[in-house]
Amino acid sequence: MAERLIPQLVTTLIAVLEEQIRVYRHLLDVVRKEKTILISANLDDLNENNRSKEAMLIRIRALEIQRLESATALFQALGLKGDFPRLLEIARHLDTEPADKLRNIHSVLDLLLRRVQEHNSQNESLVQAALTSITGAMHTLKGTLTDKPTYQKKGEVEGVPTAGKLVSREA
Repeated sequence: MAERLIPQLVTTLIAVLEEQIRVYRHLLDVVRKEKTILISANLDDLNENNRSKEAMLIRIRALEIQRLESATALFQALGLKGDFPRLLEIARHLDTEPADKLRNIHSVLDLLLRRVQEHNSQNESLVQAALTSITGAMHTLKGTLTDKPTYQKKGEVEGVPTAGKLVSREA
């Protein structure tokens, strides 16, 4: 009975995997666009891009659950044992055509994931550099706004350093 289910389980798994590929390709486009947005420092575009990226990540999580369920069902139907059904392991136990399809999908997903990670890493570096620049600018600005202590004729320091203020209460 399980052998009759195998073609249907393979078809279901392949459909989920192909949808994952589509979503990861879109995510890759989003993280590539994010780099351009970070360089241009357009906050509205960055917020919109972040919303799109979050939607893709939610979709990926849902698809990953479906993939795991489909792969587990196929893994068990093939009579295999183990906690984490892997595509390449499943492919070893299938006929040539579906096995080749699973190997191909595995390669495509692996490549897409590596590219998304690379772009995310580059984007993180850009964000860190921007934060470092902003922090440095804030410290510089704060330093220019603090009262500088000066010595009086008596030899005492006048003016206790306080935090800088951008707006005076006196008007």
